[in-house]
Amino acid sequence: MRKSILIGLKLAVVCMGASLLLGFVNVITLPAIEENRRIALQNALAAVNRVGTPGEMVIVEGSRVVRNFYPVFLDDGTISSYILTVVGDGYAGDLIMLANYELNGNLIAAVMMEHTETPGIGDAPERAVYYEKFIGRGADVPIPTRRSQLTVAQSDSIAGATITFIGVANALAYGSNFVKNKGE
Repeated sequence: MRKSILIGLKLAVVCMGASLLLGFVNVITLPAIEENRRIALQNALAAVNRVGTPGEMVIVEGSRVVRNFYPVFLDDGTISSYILTVVGDGYAGDLIMLANYELNGNLIAAVMMEHTETPGIGDAPERAVYYEKFIGRGADVPIPTRRSQLTVAQSDSIAGATITFIGVANALAYGSNFVKNKGE
């Protein structure tokens, strides 16, 4: 009994030491992590924005898919588009993207911010070319959310990562509808 208590105390001391060390490392690295996130966001905003200047972020309450948006202003103060942070359901977790939409809901551009998909299979949305099948769609032509809505070449390009495709497509389609409803 005494031996078990002694082993338990030793393990507790090791765990406390490890926790303190991890806390210390977190305090030291947190500013660099936050700065890297800020730079990644600025780069992503620049990548999806073609015209105008993004305004302040607006938090969206009550939506699992649209977390926030940035109105994009022209020089005369009018809104030219909306950049949304949209979240899709991937195979291995959330797919967090920035997507820019015209006021009518047409997708202008999108970029993947974070994901935990399988490298080599589900990481295709990291590349800009992946979004070509969605660009210019949303208002008159719906964003494709099923493989049957794609060309044969597009459908073949997502083979093995259908769940990732559906997560990306549904999030982008939801964002398009969000922007369309915002105008009403």
